Amino acid sequence: MDAQDQDQDKVWSDTVRRETTPEQEESPRPAVPSVSRARGERGGRSGRMQFGVVIALAVAALVLVWIVIVTFVQWRSQAAAQETLRLNQEAQRQAQAQIDQMQREALARQAQLEAEQQRQEEKRAQALAEELRAAEAARRAEADAADRREKAWARFYRQPPHCEIAATMECTNRYIRAKRLFDEKYARGEL
Repeated sequence: MDAQDQDQDKVWSDTVRRETTPEQEESPRPAVPSVSRARGERGGRSGRMQFGVVIALAVAALVLVWIVIVTFVQWRSQAAAQETLRLNQEAQRQAQAQIDQMQREALARQAQLEAEQQRQEEKRAQALAEELRAAEAARRAEADAADRREKAWARFYRQPPHCEIAATMECTNRYIRAKRLFDEKYARGEL
């Protein structure tokens, strides 16, 4: 080492000694080469600084880990909330689809029921129309039969000219006998 380094070490050691009180002063140390002494003092100071830096780095690392953990937990809870929301929306969509399907089925059943009721009404109307046609045909047949009977009676019985003017007992009896005979013959289909 050169002389300048030795002077600096001496000044520094004097400064350190002046700052210490007589109680704190130690007994004089044996002379250590200036290089090793300077390193030792710097090493001690450097060691304290390194320890402080290590602690600061450790605290920073813990804070960083804490931030990462908190961020992860927040991300995870947000992801879970989004998944829950997605599942709820999917459940709502499925429920709505089920409701729509049930409504379509109900409408289809209602349409079938209405179609069946309409067919029943048409059958009833058709049956009623058939009954009316049958009744009308029966009435016509009866009217035709009555008309044929009247025409057959008109051909069968001619009132004598004197009975047209006077209504006597003989005319009445004659009419009754002719009517009975006509009824018998008409019933047998002879007329």
